[in-house]
Amino acid sequence: MYIACKYCGNDELDFVPYKYGMYSKELEESVRRCSDNGLICVHRPDGNGSMHITEKGRKSVDITKCDKNILLQMQSTKSLLNDLDYRELIVYSYALYPEMTENSEIVDDFKSWRVDAAISMYLKGAASFALAASMSGLGREIFEDHLRHGGIEPYTSLIRIRATIPTKVPAIQYGGILLF
Repeated sequence: MYIACKYCGNDELDFVPYKYGMYSKELEESVRRCSDNGLICVHRPDGNGSMHITEKGRKSVDITKCDKNILLQMQSTKSLLNDLDYRELIVYSYALYPEMTENSEIVDDFKSWRVDAAISMYLKGAASFALAASMSGLGREIFEDHLRHGGIEPYTSLIRIRATIPTKVPAIQYGGILLF
């Protein structure tokens, strides 16, 4: 949600740096309320958790009243981030928003994961070469050499980029949080 809010230009959730990433008390309370009201279902089988909107939740949201740009941005962001594993998600978010590492207990892990996660996201098409090089912390030339040393030819047509950093759209004030 932090990344989605950043892309949409929405700062209503007051995220702060926390032990394992970004934290918002407002978001936590909203998720709890949505769960308590049966609008979403939260699963925590392995401790990491996932959630999905319930049928009741689908019926309560009128998609036609949602801003189309924000809706598209949220769906695009969700599509990108759903394909990332835990380490990739941490590297993606910490590399793009280093100010959120301030109170992190996993910042040392993040530093050790950067190169492998950046390569993985590049090969998945979740990051362009430039973004992956930036996230790796190596810089473009060293990242390119690192890929070649690993038998990966950068810039080949085999690597299809399916996502780029989305452009910002104007912030829209809305009272609740839409989960898709």
